[in-house]
Amino acid sequence: MRGRSAGVLTGVGLGRQPVGVTGLRRQRVVDAALRLFLERGYVATTIEAIAREAAVAPATVYQAFGTKQAILARVLDQSIAGDAEPAALLDRDWVKQAAGQSDPRRRLALVVQHTSRVAARTAAIKEVMRDAAAGDPAVRQLLHEDDQRRYLTQQALVDQVIGPGSLRPGCDRDRAAATLFATVNSGCYQLLARQLGWSPADWQQWLTDVLGRELLGTSP
Repeated sequence: MRGRSAGVLTGVGLGRQPVGVTGLRRQRVVDAALRLFLERGYVATTIEAIAREAAVAPATVYQAFGTKQAILARVLDQSIAGDAEPAALLDRDWVKQAAGQSDPRRRLALVVQHTSRVAARTAAIKEVMRDAAAGDPAVRQLLHEDDQRRYLTQQALVDQVIGPGSLRPGCDRDRAAATLFATVNSGCYQLLARQLGWSPADWQQWLTDVLGRELLGTSP
């Protein structure tokens, strides 16, 4: 599953590939779009406003991305990755390091550590997208595709890092992936952080405890 499918699983590269625009200007557009999406919302943010914020011509934005949806897709990609590097999540160094751990509890802890950071990091832009999705089928589809990729990525992490052979009796690979899918996501993070005031560290520890019991049958 590594290699050919890794980019598909994480969504890296969803946005239209820019042509004839320098990487620095592309990044300015993405950074400007993120700021405006969070401040104004997706619907109220125009490509012209993004261009002004990025100090580039609107034609540069159109040449680089084509549509506002493609800009949003790139913003989401970078929020997931945490940087502008093209490496997909499953190709990151931490995945190899985690897979090399002999203790399944340590492997799970590393998966939780890194995937919970992704969920927390994407929470704000995902909220913007959910608001926009009510009236924009294209954004709704983008969210749906992201959910699909996230499930496949978490399934791959069960296969490649946690290891199906380490799962407790009664918990197979599909159940383990579904449990990760249901708990390690931006909605769960926002609920506990916003409503109960949990810190990212509180949430990460809770996930480690819950998933240790549910997937490995271990107690904290």
